[in-house]
Amino acid sequence: MKLLIVLLVGIILYFLVSLIYKRFWHKGLNISVEFENDMVREGDDNNLIEKISNDKVLPISILQIRFALPKVFKFAEVKKSSAVTDQIYRSDYFSVLPYQKVTRYYPFKCTKRGCYQLASIDVFGMDFFISKARRMTLKTPRLMYVLPKPIHDMSVPENIDNVMSSIKEEGEDRKCVVLLNTELNSMSRADELVEDGVRIADYFVERCYKDNIPVKFFTNGIDMITGEECKLDAVSDVDDKNSLQKTIARIDVTKSPRAFKHILGDAERLDDGSTDFVVISNNRKSDFVKQLDEFIAKGHSVKLIIPEFKEVDITPYEDDKEKIVKWVVEND
Repeated sequence: MKLLIVLLVGIILYFLVSLIYKRFWHKGLNISVEFENDMVREGDDNNLIEKISNDKVLPISILQIRFALPKVFKFAEVKKSSAVTDQIYRSDYFSVLPYQKVTRYYPFKCTKRGCYQLASIDVFGMDFFISKARRMTLKTPRLMYVLPKPIHDMSVPENIDNVMSSIKEEGEDRKCVVLLNTELNSMSRADELVEDGVRIADYFVERCYKDNIPVKFFTNGIDMITGEECKLDAVSDVDDKNSLQKTIARIDVTKSPRAFKHILGDAERLDDGSTDFVVISNNRKSDFVKQLDEFIAKGHSVKLIIPEFKEVDITPYEDDKEKIVKWVVEND
């Protein structure tokens, strides 16, 4: 009889605890997954931060947090409580006591330029008896921008100083418009050439900002967030500069760009006679050459930067050290 009573009490207790967990396991449970820095450079280290706060008397025996991460985030180590699969899903496990706060840091390296979103988190909680997992999904529209890899001074052509000097010497009221053409001259090692074009555009934005030259940016490259062409108005302070560089980070070079002649047409309307155009283009096919020649013939001041491998010439152009500069792309 006593055994039966004990069994009955156990069954009642089991269902009572299960009911309590069903109704209250997520109450007072605050979970956040965020990046320590939301804007870094390609090749920089960052931290993924997981924060758990259980603001109630009810413990959670096993709490699992599961979310997707891009493969280009290379984690320094895999903890015993963590797993990163080939499908770029990460699962981390916690045991959370009443009124406990837990914070974990996971270092990783940002290996590729882009804009990355941590869209949602799946949370699974086990009850006291570890008999049933309950699930909730948290929406966390967090973005992290990986800006292009910084270009070191040693890899900058000497002639670039001539380009910047010629802009500054033309007057204090000069403005710079950076035009990036993501069309290529050939498809050989296209990814390297396009990415270096993006890095060069970022370099000019940074350089103009340091030299107190107002700068705007236009490209036929597609914004991976909006699906439209990337562009941004003049930079006047650090917030503007950050916004412009975030725009550059979002360029999706996998999508077909619009013909560059349309970008020249849009940019032409910005010239009030005090504008210098820095055109960055690996493409130098006949259509592009004709369009740029027509643009220059209208009286616009143009500096042409051609990213190209060392062993490849820049025909039909020649490096004239001031208005046309070959920017040597290092072979990976």
